[in-house]
Amino acid sequence: MKAAVLRAYNEPLSIETLDLMPPRTGEVRVRYAASGVCHSDMTRIEGKRPSALPIVLGHEASAYVEEVGPGVDDLVPGDRVVMSFLYDCGRCYYCRSGHPNLCEVGIGMLRGGKLADGTTRFRKGDEEIHHMTVSSFAEQSVVPARCATKIPDEVPMDVAALIGCGVLTGSGAVFNAAMVRPGDSLLVVGAGGVGLNAVQAAAISGARVILVSDLNEDKLAMARDFGATHTVNPSQTDPVALAKELTGGRGVDFAIEALGNKHTIRQCYDAIRPAGKAIVLGAAEADSCCEIPSLTLPFTEKVLTGSMYGSARPRLDVERLVNLYLDRKLRLDELISKSYRLDQINEAFHDLHGGKLARGLIRYE
Repeated sequence: MKAAVLRAYNEPLSIETLDLMPPRTGEVRVRYAASGVCHSDMTRIEGKRPSALPIVLGHEASAYVEEVGPGVDDLVPGDRVVMSFLYDCGRCYYCRSGHPNLCEVGIGMLRGGKLADGTTRFRKGDEEIHHMTVSSFAEQSVVPARCATKIPDEVPMDVAALIGCGVLTGSGAVFNAAMVRPGDSLLVVGAGGVGLNAVQAAAISGARVILVSDLNEDKLAMARDFGATHTVNPSQTDPVALAKELTGGRGVDFAIEALGNKHTIRQCYDAIRPAGKAIVLGAAEADSCCEIPSLTLPFTEKVLTGSMYGSARPRLDVERLVNLYLDRKLRLDELISKSYRLDQINEAFHDLHGGKLARGLIRYE
């Protein structure tokens, strides 16, 4: 089985032949159809979010179930599934309190590079290769069954792959974290795969003002096509000033940061009105800090918060997004900028780094 392996930071991924152990209790073996190329993977390649090495990255994918382990009764071989990279155990404090996206076990798996039982299923001889939970930069993987959500045959597998991260995260910031209502106003900073899905979710929700900020004019054009009412290039116009101009001087109700940059996080905080909410989706470097004026907290009641994975309940939200797509309310086909083979994965990340992609896709079929 072929996989792209990260062995050292800031080095190309190596295409290697790995052995795959069979699924254990609560696990399934899947054959990937497609995998998105995401900034989250790039930050790990660059060492900005350190990982256990060596590791098979990839976390946004669609797949076919090939084999089920003991105790799996809701999936069978042949099922078409969307992968969720965040495992939810259903038993920890966060799962029981309605925050499965913060599952203690799932977060531990992401940080440690191993599955729930503390072991891996990838081998190269005697060497253990670590997981990124679903590890979709491989032809096949063994994953927790709870990370696989069945989808209907009408959904193309390339489109389905995007739902697993970029669509779920961007739309979830609007539907779950902000709960945007008709007439609301918002700023979206970053018009990549995540930001564009925040834009179209805001349009679906009936937002009156959808202002999008990005340095890339092509991405701004795409944002307008996806429902932005206004766009701004911050190298030419101050997004904060424009956000206030469009809202009678108050500031927007919500601002969504989809880049992971301390300066744009502060920008989002400055752009919201009193009692507004700035929501951070982007993953900044581990030691990056954002400063805000302390006095604005008690005197304006502004809220600066994060949203992990769009504050999603993956299995429920995947179904909702699939239905929106089938109802032609959610546009996903247009998000795919370019497709690559697995052996072209380093080219894909080069294009992503160069700002050429809304979403690149590794195709396995």
